[in-house]
Amino acid sequence: MKGKYLAIDYGDRRVGLAISDENKEISFPRNFLEYSKTKELLTELQQFCQDEGVERIILGLPIHMDGKMGERAQKTQVFYEVLKKAMPDMDIVFFDERLSTEFAVKSLRGQGIKDKHQKGKRDVLSAQIILQNYLASLKAH
Repeated sequence: MKGKYLAIDYGDRRVGLAISDENKEISFPRNFLEYSKTKELLTELQQFCQDEGVERIILGLPIHMDGKMGERAQKTQVFYEVLKKAMPDMDIVFFDERLSTEFAVKSLRGQGIKDKHQKGKRDVLSAQIILQNYLASLKAH
Protein backbone atom coordinates (compact mmCIF):
# COMPACT_ATOMS: atom_id res chain seq x y z
CA MET A 1 0.00 0.00 0.00
CA LYS A 2 1.18 3.49 -0.76
CA GLY A 3 -0.44 5.49 2.05
CA LYS A 4 1.35 7.17 4.90
CA TYR A 5 1.22 6.59 8.63
CA LEU A 6 0.27 9.37 11.02
CA ALA A 7 1.32 9.37 14.66
CA ILE A 8 -0.66 11.35 17.20
CA ASP A 9 0.61 12.38 20.62
CA TYR A 10 -2.75 13.14 22.24
CA GLY A 11 -3.24 15.77 24.92
CA ASP A 12 -6.15 17.64 26.49
CA ARG A 13 -5.50 20.88 24.59
CA ARG A 14 -2.87 20.00 22.03
CA VAL A 15 -1.89 17.05 19.86
CA GLY A 16 1.46 16.53 18.21
CA LEU A 17 1.57 15.08 14.70
CA ALA A 18 4.23 13.22 12.76
CA ILE A 19 3.89 11.50 9.41
CA SER A 20 5.82 8.80 7.59
CA ASP A 21 7.04 8.76 4.05
CA GLU A 22 5.11 6.48 1.67
CA ASN A 23 7.71 3.73 2.13
CA LYS A 24 7.05 3.83 5.88
CA GLU A 25 10.72 4.16 6.74
CA ILE A 26 11.13 7.72 8.01
CA SER A 27 9.15 9.75 10.52
CA PHE A 28 8.77 13.49 9.87
CA PRO A 29 7.59 15.99 12.46
CA ARG A 30 4.58 17.94 11.23
CA ASN A 31 2.85 20.31 13.54
CA PHE A 32 0.70 20.43 16.61
CA LEU A 33 -2.98 21.22 16.73
CA GLU A 34 -4.43 23.23 19.56
CA TYR A 35 -8.12 22.74 20.19
CA SER A 36 -10.85 23.48 22.70
CA LYS A 37 -13.52 21.14 21.32
CA THR A 38 -12.90 17.53 20.30
CA LYS A 39 -15.18 18.04 17.28
CA GLU A 40 -12.79 20.74 15.95
CA LEU A 41 -9.86 18.40 16.42
CA LEU A 42 -11.63 15.55 14.61
CA THR A 43 -12.45 17.81 11.65
CA GLU A 44 -8.81 18.93 11.38
CA LEU A 45 -7.53 15.35 11.64
CA GLN A 46 -9.98 14.11 9.00
CA GLN A 47 -8.86 16.85 6.62
CA PHE A 48 -5.18 16.21 7.37
CA CYS A 49 -5.58 12.47 6.71
CA GLN A 50 -7.39 13.14 3.44
CA ASP A 51 -4.84 15.72 2.26
CA GLU A 52 -1.84 13.53 3.16
CA GLY A 53 -3.17 10.14 2.06
CA VAL A 54 -2.97 8.57 5.52
CA GLU A 55 -3.83 4.87 5.68
CA ARG A 56 -3.08 4.21 9.38
CA ILE A 57 -3.08 6.30 12.54
CA ILE A 58 -0.73 5.36 15.35
CA LEU A 59 -2.04 6.72 18.62
CA GLY A 60 0.57 6.97 21.36
CA LEU A 61 -0.60 5.21 24.51
CA PRO A 62 1.07 6.60 27.65
CA ILE A 63 1.61 3.50 29.78
CA HIS A 64 3.39 3.87 33.13
CA MET A 65 6.81 2.28 33.52
CA ASP A 66 5.24 -0.49 35.64
CA GLY A 67 2.93 -1.31 32.71
CA LYS A 68 -0.20 0.11 34.35
CA MET A 69 -2.65 2.48 32.69
CA GLY A 70 -3.04 5.87 34.32
CA GLU A 71 -5.50 8.69 33.77
CA ARG A 72 -3.71 9.91 30.63
CA ALA A 73 -3.90 6.44 29.04
CA GLN A 74 -7.60 6.19 29.89
CA LYS A 75 -8.27 9.59 28.27
CA THR A 76 -6.36 8.41 25.20
CA GLN A 77 -8.50 5.27 25.01
CA VAL A 78 -11.66 7.40 25.17
CA PHE A 79 -10.25 9.59 22.36
CA TYR A 80 -9.57 6.42 20.34
CA GLU A 81 -13.28 5.49 20.53
CA VAL A 82 -14.33 8.99 19.40
CA LEU A 83 -11.74 8.98 16.59
CA LYS A 84 -12.86 5.52 15.43
CA LYS A 85 -16.49 6.72 15.22
CA ALA A 86 -15.45 9.82 13.27
CA MET A 87 -13.19 7.82 10.91
CA PRO A 88 -14.67 4.30 10.81
CA ASP A 89 -12.70 3.23 7.73
CA MET A 90 -9.33 4.33 9.15
CA ASP A 91 -6.95 1.75 10.58
CA ILE A 92 -6.13 3.09 14.06
CA VAL A 93 -3.66 1.33 16.38
CA PHE A 94 -2.19 2.04 19.80
CA PHE A 95 1.55 2.10 20.35
CA ASP A 96 3.34 2.24 23.69
CA GLU A 97 4.80 5.73 23.97
CA ARG A 98 6.71 5.16 27.21
CA LEU A 99 9.53 7.66 27.61
CA SER A 100 8.83 9.50 24.33
CA THR A 101 7.98 12.76 26.13
CA GLU A 102 10.99 12.49 28.43
CA PHE A 103 13.25 11.85 25.43
CA ALA A 104 11.70 14.82 23.60
CA VAL A 105 12.26 17.12 26.61
CA LYS A 106 15.91 16.04 26.92
CA SER A 107 16.44 16.52 23.19
CA LEU A 108 14.92 20.01 23.20
CA ARG A 109 16.92 20.99 26.30
CA GLY A 110 20.01 19.69 24.50
CA GLN A 111 19.19 22.13 21.70
CA GLY A 112 19.06 24.95 24.25
CA ILE A 113 15.27 25.32 24.16
CA LYS A 114 13.98 26.29 27.58
CA ASP A 115 11.08 24.34 29.10
CA LYS A 116 8.61 27.23 28.78
CA HIS A 117 9.21 27.35 25.00
CA GLN A 118 8.88 23.58 24.51
CA LYS A 119 5.10 23.07 24.56
CA GLY A 120 4.16 22.50 20.92
CA LYS A 121 7.66 21.40 19.96
CA ARG A 122 7.60 18.72 22.66
CA ASP A 123 4.28 17.31 21.37
CA VAL A 124 5.51 17.18 17.77
CA LEU A 125 8.83 15.59 18.70
CA SER A 126 7.03 13.04 20.89
CA ALA A 127 4.80 12.13 17.93
CA GLN A 128 7.88 11.77 15.73
CA ILE A 129 9.54 9.49 18.29
CA ILE A 130 6.37 7.38 18.62
CA LEU A 131 6.17 6.96 14.85
CA GLN A 132 9.86 6.20 14.40
CA ASN A 133 9.68 3.56 17.16
CA TYR A 134 6.54 2.11 15.57
CA LEU A 135 8.19 1.91 12.14
CA ALA A 136 11.25 0.27 13.71
CA SER A 137 9.01 -2.29 15.45
CA LEU A 138 7.50 -3.27 12.08
CA LYS A 139 10.96 -3.91 10.64
CA ALA A 140 11.91 -6.03 13.67
CA HIS A 141 9.16 -8.58 12.89
